[in-house]
Amino acid sequence: MTSSHLSPTSLITGFDFSTGSVKGLAFDLSGLSIAEVRLPTDLWTQGGVSELNICQLEGQVRGALRSMAHRLRELGRLSDWQAIGISATHHTAGRIDHDGVQVRRAICWNDATLAEYHARGLDRLGGQARVRELIGGPWAIRYSLSHLVKDEAALSAEDWSRTWRVLPHGPLVAGFMTENFNVTSVSSAASTGMLDLRSAAWQPAMLEALADPAHRRLALESLPRVVDHLEPVGPLSPSVCHDLGIDPYRAPLVFPTSDDQQAGLAGGGAVDAGQVAVILGNSAVVNSSASAPPATDSLDCMRLNWGPYLWMRCYTNGAQFLDRVVGEKPDWNDLESRARAVPAGCAGTRVMPFVHAEPSLGVNSPRFAWTPSEPADAGVRFRASLEALACLIALGLRAHRENGQVVERVSVSGGIARCGLMLEILASMIGLPVYRLESHEGPALGAAAGALAGIETVRARESGHPQRHTMASAVARLVRLRPEPVNPDPSATEAYVGLLARFEADIRSA
Repeated sequence: MTSSHLSPTSLITGFDFSTGSVKGLAFDLSGLSIAEVRLPTDLWTQGGVSELNICQLEGQVRGALRSMAHRLRELGRLSDWQAIGISATHHTAGRIDHDGVQVRRAICWNDATLAEYHARGLDRLGGQARVRELIGGPWAIRYSLSHLVKDEAALSAEDWSRTWRVLPHGPLVAGFMTENFNVTSVSSAASTGMLDLRSAAWQPAMLEALADPAHRRLALESLPRVVDHLEPVGPLSPSVCHDLGIDPYRAPLVFPTSDDQQAGLAGGGAVDAGQVAVILGNSAVVNSSASAPPATDSLDCMRLNWGPYLWMRCYTNGAQFLDRVVGEKPDWNDLESRARAVPAGCAGTRVMPFVHAEPSLGVNSPRFAWTPSEPADAGVRFRASLEALACLIALGLRAHRENGQVVERVSVSGGIARCGLMLEILASMIGLPVYRLESHEGPALGAAAGALAGIETVRARESGHPQRHTMASAVARLVRLRPEPVNPDPSATEAYVGLLARFEADIRSA
């Protein structure tokens, strides 16, 4: 392992800005979390959209930093705060003017209005085969190029001209922390659909998805510079430092952002080929990395800050589906206890979990339905819902294998992973052991690992040792898997083979 140039008392924070909440965790150099902050997120959803007010985002940034500084000050550790890593939602992006003020809300990854605009843009480009020629991977509906196609129909000429930057979620956060809105990471840029995944450079030809050449020019001018993930975006700005009561000359450095899929992959300890990270949060995601893009367009493909490709199957229907079943503020322990009394397969009761469309499975409109009917028993409802999520993950894992991934290890993180029964069902469904993180907050942990690699590189250079610290070394220091995996239950295997087959048949008939 590369030697450290940090004080042993150094702290690294990872902030996870999602469409459901904001989480911030402070880690010591062994990966132990010593402080955390949590804030809510409110989205604009009227008319089927899913949009985040950028003015709210600026307030979240200030509030999260203020709360973290307060907690570290109470612990007597504020001066140990060295670096900040950011995870933020993939594909979410908004428009700001020269004052850093919102021109258009950030359109989120799960916006249900984008399909028609994606189809228009794809037709102008000549289809996915042409897209692969241009960027080395697919352009999916949720990618933020779709937002620009929608902007041609929805945004005024004045707002097109007033736009200074079109920025993904993470670079917006970094900008509000540092006042530098001019840069983005490879990871964040890769989720736009405009980055050539092979060269990690913008591909202007993708803007031919827009009808108006003037809009193409304005869009290209609004894109930030893509930078090395080990080079800081900057220190916390003087105004932020004043707000936090810290010396601006000793302010923590902010490093280029990870989209939440990269952060979840790193936070799950999956930085090498064959290692799969499952994140069970608002969405349900199956991620892996590889030296080449997937063989087909059945998986999303992006690029990791440190070089490899990210293969992704992202389902909108994670906690967003589960919340519909269990309601607000359920007694999770009671639900799990009740569900454990229900046999695997729920005696034939199953649920289609699509409260939102799921285009990756060919489900193009919501389909939330019970077979044969919704059960009255809360334990049956809960177990059947966990089994439906496990079916989604199993299909995602199959897609990774079909594209050439050799699956050697599966790690699981995210809020739903707190449920032990969920992990037991998943292990039995996929027929593999699953490994749990000691921390359930995979994206925040992955963001912190990126910041650790960055700050070590900066401090090494300052000490006259120009060595680059790797993500693998940072992950090895911070990410801790529980030593004992959750193993498959052989008695459930037959039930789950049959359930997965029926689940697929239900999808085909949708």
